[in-house]
Amino acid sequence: MIGFLMLFYSIKAEESKAHVHFMLFGGFNSSKTFTQLNSSQTIFSEAQLNYNFGAGLRIEFASILFLQPEVYFTRKGGLENAFRTSPTDTFNQQVSVHSVDVPIMFGFRFFHSEGFCLRMYGGPVLSFLYDSQVDVYKNRVVMPWAEVSMKTSVFSMQYGAGLDITKRFTFDVRYEYAFSPMFKLSDFKTSYRILYFTLGLKLF
Repeated sequence: MIGFLMLFYSIKAEESKAHVHFMLFGGFNSSKTFTQLNSSQTIFSEAQLNYNFGAGLRIEFASILFLQPEVYFTRKGGLENAFRTSPTDTFNQQVSVHSVDVPIMFGFRFFHSEGFCLRMYGGPVLSFLYDSQVDVYKNRVVMPWAEVSMKTSVFSMQYGAGLDITKRFTFDVRYEYAFSPMFKLSDFKTSYRILYFTLGLKLF
């Protein structure tokens, strides 16, 4: 949060060239894990509802372009998988992971006026994982934690669309696809996909 405020004041002098908004937002997400057994087989879990909240800056350039760095807290997982890696081995997973996510969104504004704006955007996300609770059961027996290679950060991409309604409120829908796994075992690796729904408030 302090970093975002420093960034805001560092570009305040450029307001004649760009409009800057500070935003708070929150909502829920539908997250789903997917486990890659090999190059040709992927197992998907059931989707689960989780939450996310945070803050960001929107820096609007010219008439249609904008840059939007953010930081927010997300809960991913609470998910279960059941799959086989061989005729004799069956695995189940229970996943609950919290993270601090830092996306950098680049986008375009369409049909923008004083009371309405349609936005489309996309960009990279770096997630720092913490408070991870991952239980992996092999043939109904929990596997030792030492065999689970848990990651501390994950790289992903987001893309989405949003609406500005009046001068204060925003609504966004995003999709996120992780390129690196949350954790790995010798038999497989597990990543996630997330659909976000958020409401926001522009403070200025």
